[in-house]
Amino acid sequence: HRFFVNQLNTSLSYSLLNPKMAKTEEELPHGVEKLHPDAVETAPIIVKKAALAFFVYIFFMDVVLCFWPGLYHMYLRYYVSFDPVMPSDAPNDITPVAEVYGVHDYASTREYYGNEVIIFRNYTDCKSTFDNVIFPRRKDQLDTYTHIEYLDKPGNAYRPGVTKGDFVDRTLAEVLKRKDPNEFASFLRIFSDVDFKDLLKAKPDDNFAFDSSFISFFKRPVVSTGIHAAPVAQTLSLQCYGTKSWLFWKSSDLTKHKIYPVSSPQGQVLSGDPESILKIPTKAAIVYPGDLMYFPPLYYHAVATNPGKNVMFAIRKIDRESVVRGIIISPRLSFNWLFRYMHTQLYNKSGKAGFHENKERYPFKEAIWTEVVKKQFENFADYDGLDAFNLP
Repeated sequence: HRFFVNQLNTSLSYSLLNPKMAKTEEELPHGVEKLHPDAVETAPIIVKKAALAFFVYIFFMDVVLCFWPGLYHMYLRYYVSFDPVMPSDAPNDITPVAEVYGVHDYASTREYYGNEVIIFRNYTDCKSTFDNVIFPRRKDQLDTYTHIEYLDKPGNAYRPGVTKGDFVDRTLAEVLKRKDPNEFASFLRIFSDVDFKDLLKAKPDDNFAFDSSFISFFKRPVVSTGIHAAPVAQTLSLQCYGTKSWLFWKSSDLTKHKIYPVSSPQGQVLSGDPESILKIPTKAAIVYPGDLMYFPPLYYHAVATNPGKNVMFAIRKIDRESVVRGIIISPRLSFNWLFRYMHTQLYNKSGKAGFHENKERYPFKEAIWTEVVKKQFENFADYDGLDAFNLP
């Protein structure tokens, strides 16, 4: 026993004195230092801080600003910009929308729905349906119409060529009889689901949410509606009388070129100018009586209208397909709309869904009007952008 203990001690002592016998630590590559046991790795901390900063930013932009009108008002005041976002010598980038012929019933249009604007030429005899079916049914329907005044210039994508003034309540029969060029029926809510089915040649089990109908007797060609968008609705625009010309922009193209869109309380843009916006990818559509036009959610647009009698139904389809399509197009704009819509409905006593003309300005609507729309109107009132619409 004593012999083996002595041999073990001798072996251990020899190995400690002889480096070749001792077990060495694993050598690191040249230039790489061993991390001290008490050292803290910085990479995970940077990642965590970046993730936290991103979360705070998203929470502020997409939650706090969606429920706090006062803060949103301040945010808009310092964030809105109307400086050009494209070089002055850049060419306009305007191309026509797709056209389809030979489709004359609602069921046949469904296969064309997607992420692009489509015109169904000569879809139906809308004049006859309106005169013989819709008008007799709704002639005594009362709604709010707007008195207008014409600007010196016909308007542009940011600024309509008319200024809306006092509101007046009239029946549909009164409006069509008066043919007043100084009254504009915009974003009407006097029609219903049964009317839409007759107009679109739809089946009884087809459902539609509401309409944003327009009736005018303008005395000259004007840009009748500046840039805006419907957040979660697929839209079917049916032209009955007169002609309209539309310009369209995808929300993704607007953002890419630093023309920042918002979706609620009404679709608007917070930057850019009437010249720059024509230099980014733009779609153009001229819609004649009897034509039906489809466009998906969050497709921003401005509209010009010819003089004389003009009747157009913008029928909104809001269902699971529409909501999913809107979220796919822009999750952020879709959820921003949802949060602000929840807030604004606390103040909406009209009983009408969607955007509509009224005398009340809810908190978020007041912020958008004061810091965005009003300033756009002031800055671009003298810019003539009607030619870009190419009205016939």
